[in-house]
Amino acid sequence: MRINTSRFGTLDLAENELFNFPQGLIGLESLKVWCLVPDPTSPAVAWLQSVSRATQAVAVISPRAFVEDYRACVSSRDLGTLQIRPQDRTYIVTTVAGHVGRLTTNLQAPIVINLDRQLGCQVVATDDQPLRFALHIAFEHRAAA
Repeated sequence: MRINTSRFGTLDLAENELFNFPQGLIGLESLKVWCLVPDPTSPAVAWLQSVSRATQAVAVISPRAFVEDYRACVSSRDLGTLQIRPQDRTYIVTTVAGHVGRLTTNLQAPIVINLDRQLGCQVVATDDQPLRFALHIAFEHRAAA
């Protein structure tokens, strides 16, 4: 599949690189299919790029790269759409916001991806997690065209 993006140009994607988010992301509920694209300027950052909207990409990080013991408590009901089996591989990312030099990540609303079933969802932690955890990374945050 070939998609055009405002941030990364044209991407050629295989079906196994697409992730379905049945409920979308918080604030982006209408966008259901996404792909994960590495950031060309920082190995710590990746982007969830919408397949249907060229201008919509969300910067994400692995929270465990910055908070070694990060664990968010979420209800099993919230993870139901992921259809997780014991053998499935899951990946957790959190969104990045702010401006270069003042970046934060939202540890309260992680994004969980079932890599084997290509399903994702964003959940709200039931424990006390910070909404804005300060990050000390550098990457070029270009505004979408």
